[in-house]
Amino acid sequence: MQKFNTPCIKTGEFASLCGTNKRTLFHYDEIGLFSPAWTDEKGYRYYSESQCDVFFTITCLREIGMPLKEIKEYIDCRSPAALKTLLLEQQEKIRQELDRLKRIQQVIQTKIELVDLSETPKCMDSASISLEEMPEEYLIISPRIDTNDHDIIIRTICEHIGYCRSHSLNMGHPYGAMLTTRSLMEGHLDTYAHFFTKVHSAPEGHPCCKKPAGLYAVTYLRGNYYDAADAYEQLFSYIRRKNLTPGMFSYKEAVLDEIAVSDENEYLTKISIEISG
Repeated sequence: MQKFNTPCIKTGEFASLCGTNKRTLFHYDEIGLFSPAWTDEKGYRYYSESQCDVFFTITCLREIGMPLKEIKEYIDCRSPAALKTLLLEQQEKIRQELDRLKRIQQVIQTKIELVDLSETPKCMDSASISLEEMPEEYLIISPRIDTNDHDIIIRTICEHIGYCRSHSLNMGHPYGAMLTTRSLMEGHLDTYAHFFTKVHSAPEGHPCCKKPAGLYAVTYLRGNYYDAADAYEQLFSYIRRKNLTPGMFSYKEAVLDEIAVSDENEYLTKISIEISG
């Protein structure tokens, strides 16, 4: 590209060209970050076309959160090697920010899918029982507790939620609970085996298990998450009538919770029991 010897772009024109305003250009000049190529005897500032790329790069660094002070420190000691180091550092910050935004995007998509699920016919009738072929799913699970002790349950839930949060594992699914079918058939509806959070793939180095693919007896509980006696009675009655064999676990997972509805009578919980054989 041709470089003109005499800077000829006035301050207002340069500001418009770069998508900024004259006040920003004046401020950058005052702090020694970005100055005009030439100032005439009347104090009018002029810029060259070659400065557009410099200003654009500064703008990009500002947009990703780099302070003006740090940008100026680089400008004062600029070199090809320093530029590469700076850009590699900022590139890594951008990668981390993109990962964060992708996770937020996934949380939003998951919430949309849960709302869509709640509007399907099978969720409208709380007495409905169905057999569903379900895909394999990955679950981050708590340690096994097999207890109805309130203090242990609350502590385990909090530790599980905290673990998922600190490792950025929550993809928008509320935590769920696994109960053994044996405990349920013995009437122990508040004896929990594990708590879990659903994820989309198996993360390395985390306590993850696979919820098996296969046939499940499914119902939807509307109202209090813990008031599930009737729902389980209907499920096991259905299983007996159909001469089905329940698997090891039942899974309880919220579909609509506090983020979607203000009245707990409108909470919606999916309860599924794997069918073995």
